Amino acid sequence: MGTTERPLKQEGDGTEEARRLYAEFELSASGAVACPVEEFGRDADRIDRQSANGECHTETMNESGDGTATDSAETEIRHAKREITSECYCPIFFEYDCIPKITKVTDEAVVMQTYLPDRDRLSALIDDLREATDNLSLRRLTRVDTTDGDRSNRVTLDLSALTETEQETAAMAVASGYYETPRATSVGELAAELDITKSAMSQRLNSVESKLALAAFQ
Repeated sequence: MGTTERPLKQEGDGTEEARRLYAEFELSASGAVACPVEEFGRDADRIDRQSANGECHTETMNESGDGTATDSAETEIRHAKREITSECYCPIFFEYDCIPKITKVTDEAVVMQTYLPDRDRLSALIDDLREATDNLSLRRLTRVDTTDGDRSNRVTLDLSALTETEQETAAMAVASGYYETPRATSVGELAAELDITKSAMSQRLNSVESKLALAAFQ
């Protein structure tokens, strides 16, 4: 499944902004709004969406067949237009100058991905999303530092097996550069940000890393 990717810009100066964090969220299906993605986006091979004049335009593509001579591929494209309401998820991302990309839709959840410039914006986005949905999981977080346009020092964590507190701890550690080589921050500095002891922070990180290690070998 793919989504349309568009360059992200800094407000005001029109220049391209290097995004440092790539986050993947799983949100419970809203149920409060007739979202076209939830309506016919299940198992779609591609989902594209655009917002304009208070309306959401969604297009999904489903391909059937394998394209061989005996089984010609067929493509079904469906387009829908809906008014954007306060119950919609996407405007929450827009408030933080982020473009959500919908990558998967099931009966129970919608998986969305986005780029963010820093951890403060990530934390605020998570808080607002939690107010709008019954269930929110930060499934994956990638920090990508760039030098002259080249990707370097890329760190990715799969956070789907962690508790809410563990997800917040892991997100802060990744975004702050704790897992980079060499490390850009220390356990003590992370602890100071959360106003907890160094020992408590170390225990949190150990819990996170133990679960991530177990998940890697399942």
